[in-house]
Amino acid sequence: MRMWMINPKWLCRKHLLGEHSEIHKHRRNFVKRHSIAGRLSPVVQIEPASMERRHDELSAEMLERGYNHQSPYELPDLSYLSEEQLNARVDVEQSRVDLCERCEECRERILAYLFVQVPERYIGEIRPVERQYLDELVKKWGVS
Repeated sequence: MRMWMINPKWLCRKHLLGEHSEIHKHRRNFVKRHSIAGRLSPVVQIEPASMERRHDELSAEMLERGYNHQSPYELPDLSYLSEEQLNARVDVEQSRVDLCERCEECRERILAYLFVQVPERYIGEIRPVERQYLDELVKKWGVS
């Protein structure tokens, strides 16, 4: 797993809980001062400086969905990381594309939210889908 860094509302249960778990896993690695080079190259998969904020976003979404959350997060000392490692950024657009290709539920959730938030003509440019299909997704995922 990796940090997707997209709107947590767009994540299916598996990816929401997976990213949350990944953040806790990496905390242990940071405490032990393990190398994160493999998570930053060739593709940035984690954002060390964003871990605590992202954890809070994910846990808020978990609670909103009625999931149990009892694992607070405290950002460990990251001073051993280089400035480049500390401030690495996930390509959010690429994450969205990857999730749409890998996970049908994430794709449906993303399309439903985009359909509500973005003008229809833009949605048509992103992915040629029928309005009826999008209307059904909006109803299915309760997007407003």
